[in-house]
Amino acid sequence: MIISAATVLIDQELQKEVWLEIKDGVICSINSGTTPEYDLRYEGILIPGFVDIHCHGGGGKYFASLTDSEISQVIATHRAGGTVAGLASLVTEPIENLISQIKRLVPFAQRGEIAGIHLEGPFISTAKPGVHPLDYFQIPNLDLIGKYLRAGSVAMVTIAPELPGAIEVIKHLTAMGIVVSLGHSNATAEEAHAGFDAGAKTVTHLWNAMPPMTLRSPGLVGVALERDDVTIQIIVDGVHVAPEVVQATIAAAPDRFIVTNDAVAPAGLGEGKFPFGTFEVEVKAGRAVRSDGVLAGGVESLYGSLNFLLDLGVNLESAIASMTSRPAALIGQGHIGSLDLGAPVQVIPA
Repeated sequence: MIISAATVLIDQELQKEVWLEIKDGVICSINSGTTPEYDLRYEGILIPGFVDIHCHGGGGKYFASLTDSEISQVIATHRAGGTVAGLASLVTEPIENLISQIKRLVPFAQRGEIAGIHLEGPFISTAKPGVHPLDYFQIPNLDLIGKYLRAGSVAMVTIAPELPGAIEVIKHLTAMGIVVSLGHSNATAEEAHAGFDAGAKTVTHLWNAMPPMTLRSPGLVGVALERDDVTIQIIVDGVHVAPEVVQATIAAAPDRFIVTNDAVAPAGLGEGKFPFGTFEVEVKAGRAVRSDGVLAGGVESLYGSLNFLLDLGVNLESAIASMTSRPAALIGQGHIGSLDLGAPVQVIPA
């Protein structure tokens, strides 16, 4: 297959008139200029597919579903929105449920349909639970984390660093090559620094499920913004974080922010009421909320977030990197987030 495009994003630079040769599902040559023969032609900008490292569901289904067909429906929903790879995120549940869900997702990871599994719980703070059920929270310990890892394909774990045993578990996960993200946390600045010093690389949905930064208590937010070795994940949907705060965050960390949407089952379905584990969420005006008004994840697509960033005046190349090359690099799979020689190709229509 030959793909021709008026503009292509390569190495974070926009290049005019480029054509790509595809063989056996990978890019085998990148060429400047025009070609009279091609299979696909893009008059707009050809960019890598999105990489979403925090996604629970979509199209009415969850990654925690009981059947392969429902899991495939989640993947297909986000593929249609331009997401070609990502992590399947799981929320806090009883230990046996989580292990069963992990094992059900392993074949999808082995086939490359997902890039791995993200455990958003159970090692999070009861002070900042979001919609995670408090009954199943766990204190971090090596025995329990070992059970999850042996189930297979865990790529990222969210942890509140202030919990007893958290630092030891963060060091263990880091040594095992698992990305640790700090989040759902009531950590002080000192506790946040300890978590990052132990090996945590990123923070789960900055500003959400953590205390706000104040003059004398910077907390996890302030530490994440200050440290150059921390990659920031932020939800950009006009609901979770105010536009002005999104702008300030990006100004503070212009090369180390990643956009995720914490997408849940109603993503892609519009307004209505939908089941979420043991309770119901209502989607209205782009907000998914529990009956008590607590936000219950996102329903926006990454394509929508890209347009949101551009409306805020964010540089196009940086905005695209926040959904492609940066998240791919964070989880150690850089080949899926860029248009490079040898990169896999799955064509998403313009």
